[in-house]
Amino acid sequence: MRKPHLWFSRLKLTEVTRFLSILFAILGIASGVGSYLVLTNVTPIEAKPETVWTLLSFNIFIIGGLLLGLAAQALRVRRRQRAGTAGARLHGRMIALFSTIAILPAILVAVFAFVTLDRGLDYWFSTRTKTIIENTTAVANAYLADQRESLRYDLNIMTSDLSKASEVYKTEPRRFGRYLEAQAGIRGLQQALLINERGDVLMAAEPETTILTIRPPNEAFIAASDKTVIITAMETSQILGLRQIEGLDGTFLYSARLMMPSVTEQLLRTDAAVRDYSAMEQRRFETQLTFALIYIILTLVILLSAIWLGLSLADRLVSPIGRLILMTRRLGEGDLEARVEADSLRGNDEIKHLAETFNEMAERLGEQQADLKKTHADLDERNRFTEAVLAGVSSGVIGVDDNGIINHANDVAGALYEQAAEALIGEPLKKAMPEFSGILAALGSAPTRSVSSEFNIDNPALKGHIIRASAQKTHGLHGGAIITFDDITDLLTAQRNAAWADIARRIAHEIKNPLTPIQLSAERLQSKYGSNIADQPDVFAQCTQTIIRQVEDIGRMVDEFASFARMPKPVMREFDAADTVSQAVFLQRIAHPEISYKFEHEDTLMMVGDKRQLSQALTNALKNAQEAVLANAPDNDAAIIEVHLEASDNELKISVFDNGPGWPKKNRYSLVEPYNTSRSQGTGLGLSIVKKVMEDHSGFLLLEDAPWCASGGTGAGLILVFPLHHRETVLHSKVLEEI
Repeated sequence: MRKPHLWFSRLKLTEVTRFLSILFAILGIASGVGSYLVLTNVTPIEAKPETVWTLLSFNIFIIGGLLLGLAAQALRVRRRQRAGTAGARLHGRMIALFSTIAILPAILVAVFAFVTLDRGLDYWFSTRTKTIIENTTAVANAYLADQRESLRYDLNIMTSDLSKASEVYKTEPRRFGRYLEAQAGIRGLQQALLINERGDVLMAAEPETTILTIRPPNEAFIAASDKTVIITAMETSQILGLRQIEGLDGTFLYSARLMMPSVTEQLLRTDAAVRDYSAMEQRRFETQLTFALIYIILTLVILLSAIWLGLSLADRLVSPIGRLILMTRRLGEGDLEARVEADSLRGNDEIKHLAETFNEMAERLGEQQADLKKTHADLDERNRFTEAVLAGVSSGVIGVDDNGIINHANDVAGALYEQAAEALIGEPLKKAMPEFSGILAALGSAPTRSVSSEFNIDNPALKGHIIRASAQKTHGLHGGAIITFDDITDLLTAQRNAAWADIARRIAHEIKNPLTPIQLSAERLQSKYGSNIADQPDVFAQCTQTIIRQVEDIGRMVDEFASFARMPKPVMREFDAADTVSQAVFLQRIAHPEISYKFEHEDTLMMVGDKRQLSQALTNALKNAQEAVLANAPDNDAAIIEVHLEASDNELKISVFDNGPGWPKKNRYSLVEPYNTSRSQGTGLGLSIVKKVMEDHSGFLLLEDAPWCASGGTGAGLILVFPLHHRETVLHSKVLEEI
């Protein structure tokens, strides 16, 4: 919607800015002229430093206001230039033209003014002028020095004479007073006093007038003890002298000699003139700076006024077209609310008609865009519904384009490879999910629109998943397809476990019944008839022992079948996992002392689970490692099994590492299936029992290489990972048991 007050607000702001700019320009000119009149002493106002700095501050304030007004307009022009608005270049050219017209005369006048001022100051402070002032100062100083030395000479002689008559002062004070007057008269001293250190007058010559009214400072009394101190009092036209009289302790001669008042006045004027000249010479740069500031202010007023005028004229010329083109560009950039204020173009009939046409076009475009947005919203709603359906299904869904690039994947597909679904999108199917490339290739060569397949994912990190997948060509794409799949690993495992458990139960029942009679019969034959056999008794004994041994082996195998078939549900209790693992390792160490065991664990690790089943699973894991190391090292040298017990905040990990031949590179996780073994003497139930225990404890089993395989060795690692529902660590110190 258009805002009817927008044009009025902008117009009002522009008019206020223009009015303030004119006001500050007029004030600046008036202030500059007034400052010039004050500095040239045309007005009654004295050009004191305080007055000058006040004028400068006011002028700077005026210039600042004018600069702010111009900056507002210049900023608007700069924005138009950056946006490429029509007329922006013309704006710049006109500003440059008016600025040049103002700057060139200002520069010429500035050069002339500075040269004139500098030459005038050079004349004032020329060598000739300095010589005259220095000579005048020298004459005045010579006169004063002569008067001071004359008084010093007279006082030295007079104090010497008075010292010789010191006894007279003590015995005949009046006679000494007449002697003092005679001494003062002979030497032309207007007055002579004898004073003490406090300045009290002890004796005075009888002068015509009293002129000694200045008390000597305390420092003078100290200095006058061994020399004559001369004090010049220009204000009273006097030269004063002070000297201590030897033989009269604490008594000083204090006398004065008058100078001609006219001479003193001239000396004072000379001294004042010299000080003023020196101060003016020191403030030469300040004087030049003051004149420069005044001139710069006047120049800035003229320059800124010219620039403002250029901005105003340029704005009046190009503003209507600029606004129209600006709105056109905004419309082209997608702002369908862009409108031209046609009322502001009053008097420009053609441009006003063009603006109205533009507004009608923008209105129609806005209506069309609203229809497009509604259609897009409907499509987006459908897409969200489809994505919600795909996210909720238990099957994995993968979409690929005609180049084999994944363009869609739901969370189930990402979870299969333990990563986010978004990480698969954009990756080639052969790289991200190589096991699925076969079904995609089969789909490309199949005459039908869909194919199905089952395959294994032999990735150790994924623990041997079994996948049932189907692929279907998509409509409208050349070679694109949708692949749906299900992870049937758990289903097949459950089916096989159930079948093998039933088989194991039947085998255990059918085989175990005759085993006991067979074993008892063989033992009876051995005990009853062994001594009666005359022909080849050793063969008879060997045969009966073989029967007994094989029956025992079959019995152990039947026990494993029975154990696998009747795995009870775990009874969850809290127990010390470290102690349980330690006992299992200890039993195996006693049974196989030829193997070197290393057990690293924390002192106490509490967990919740079935202690008996954990011991059973660990025993099977250790037996599997024992068979591996003994097969790999038949001479029993360097047979090593390491057991690590570690715990974090949310899981407990039992790792069994051996230096046997290691796991097969392919299909290693098939070894955990019942009756699947790579050893000739194995039953294929040991790892199956371990896996069953882990599943009952909500844990999982990992088949990895031993740590030393990275450095060229061989070996396998069987890792049992339990979730920790409760853990209490009593002591976190590491313990290493090595046998």
